[in-house]
Amino acid sequence: MVIISVFIIGVYAATVPCGDSSYDPEKQACCQGKVYDNPKQVAPCGDSCYDPSSQSCCKGQVYDGLMWGECKGVCFNRETQVCCDGYPVNGSRCYSSCHGVQFNENSQSCCNGQILDGPYWRACGNACYDVTTQSCCNNKVYEGANWQECGNACFNGDTQFCSQGKVYDGKGKMFCGDTTYDPYTQSCCQGEVYDGSGYQPCGDSCYNPKTQTCCQSQVFDGVGYQPCGDSCYNPKTQSCCQQQVFDGVGAQRCGDTCYNPKSQTCCRGEVVEGKGECKY
Repeated sequence: MVIISVFIIGVYAATVPCGDSSYDPEKQACCQGKVYDNPKQVAPCGDSCYDPSSQSCCKGQVYDGLMWGECKGVCFNRETQVCCDGYPVNGSRCYSSCHGVQFNENSQSCCNGQILDGPYWRACGNACYDVTTQSCCNNKVYEGANWQECGNACFNGDTQFCSQGKVYDGKGKMFCGDTTYDPYTQSCCQGEVYDGSGYQPCGDSCYNPKTQTCCQSQVFDGVGYQPCGDSCYNPKTQSCCQQQVFDGVGAQRCGDTCYNPKSQTCCRGEVVEGKGECKY
């Protein structure tokens, strides 16, 4: 009888109470008053229990799967969401924040605390504008993408122009003296308007480098004129010899003057009409 009593005491000493039942801590687990046969597959979660090998515990709630986590007090699925600045966001990466709210810069804009569809919105004062179809000038929104500042005003670059801080009607025009001109088709030179682009000053006048030459502060029709003494000559039809201009090309020096070898002869420093040999 003594041996039997020892055996019974040994059996009861190996078990521990669990709710209304008892369990063997070496082989079982007790969770929330219930006995589980596999200690490695049970853990407390709030008021219930879960299997850590196949479930997640977040904020006292059990979720199926191991992908659940906590993001600033909120449970989120790590396979389909990310935790950005303390907020769960659908997708695989974090985006920029707009007053604490995530938004996609590729397809959205953050403007004055608002999230707007499209990446082309910008702030203009307290308003927002579409940079592809509107303009912001002096904190005001204008229809059209080409509005610009002009002094304290704004002008439409498609139909107006700005000169000396004032707005004038006409696309692309500018002032020349007291009048206006189109810089694409006209020139302003010495305070006067010329038809055609590229006119430049020449002395007190102006010339077109495409069809004229400025030489010695004088305008010559044609290009290529060069200085010769106090005058200018055209190398294609004239010669410069002894600082003087001669008609025809090829004039050469003969004494103190010049001659044309094609029709004249230079004999001992004197010019003789006609081609030939000197006879003296």
